[in-house]
Order: sequence, then structure tokens, then C-alpha cells
Amino acid sequence: MFRKGNPKRNLPELTFFNENLSWDEEVKYLGLILDRKLTFKKHIKYNTDKFWAKVHLIIPLIGKKSPLSLSNKCLLFKQVLRPILTYASQIWGLAAKTHLKKIQIMQNKLLRIITNAPWFVRNNAIHRDLKILKIEEHIKNISRKFFVNLASNKNPTIAEQVKFTNTNGKYSYPYKTTKWALPLKPP
Repeated sequence: MFRKGNPKRNLPELTFFNENLSWDEEVKYLGLILDRKLTFKKHIKYNTDKFWAKVHLIIPLIGKKSPLSLSNKCLLFKQVLRPILTYASQIWGLAAKTHLKKIQIMQNKLLRIITNAPWFVRNNAIHRDLKILKIEEHIKNISRKFFVNLASNKNPTIAEQVKFTNTNGKYSYPYKTTKWALPLKPP
């Protein structure tokens, strides 16, 4: 039940079983930080801080003096570090380009550490040689797989969730755009 507006923020007071609930600027739910305007800036900052904390722990395995092969270093990146950067990206993947660029910079820095690449080697060459997608492409791929699996789920409650997305009748699911007009390939 909503009550009289709050003069500070012009938001109504919210009660639940006669107990006042407070309005927060942000809330953390299942590891995803949701802010009032859904910019996901704080979530991305949280993920990048968490990412660098893990990098500092794993640097003996992926650094310049590591005995591991380049393919094993890339495997560590793909299996341990990249999931930290892209956690819940199906939700925040359409954030502003500036926020996505921050994550791409983190990936570029780490790939330079892994390969011990000099400053004059382009990031595109490193990505191409290691066969690692840019972060935006990776997010698109995992989002596509997520929404395809969501639509074909056998649980009727989960399958119904696709109907609640705002597609304006143009696309069958929200992440399908003209950029992805190619037919989906099985994973």
C-alpha cells in the first residue's frame, strides 16, 4: 500500500504488513547491483574490482614468469576470470557503451599480461591470435543462448517470462536485432 509522498525525494512511502519499507538508491540481488536508474555503473565497478582482486591472486599462473603455456593461460582467463567480468551480463549487457568499454579495457589489460605483448601490438591482433571474442560480442553470444534456452524451457513458468519482455512485436525475444539476423547455430 502506498501512502503520502516523501517530501525529500517525492517518492511514496511503502508499507508491507503495516511495516514501513525504506527506499534505497541501490539494491544487491543475487550478486547483481541494481540502481535506481538501471545504469549498472555500480555493478560494473563492483565486478571490475572483484576481477582485479582475482587477477592479483592468479598472477603467478598467468604472468610473464609463469611456466604455463599460452593456451593454458587463456583457458584460465576464459574459465575463471572472464565469468567474473560478465556475471549476469544477460541483464546488464545493454548498459551504456562507456560502461561496456571499461570492461573491454579490463580484458585488454589482462590479455596483454597473459601474452606479455609490447605496447605497439594492437588489441585486435591479440584477440584474433588468441581467438578470444571482444567482450561485447561475448555478451551478445551468452545473452542469445540464455534467451533461446529461456523460450524453449519445459517449465511453463519460466517459458512464460519471455512474453513479459517489451519487444514491440518486432522481434521474438529482446536481444534479437538486425545485427543478429543470421540463423542461430547450436552451441
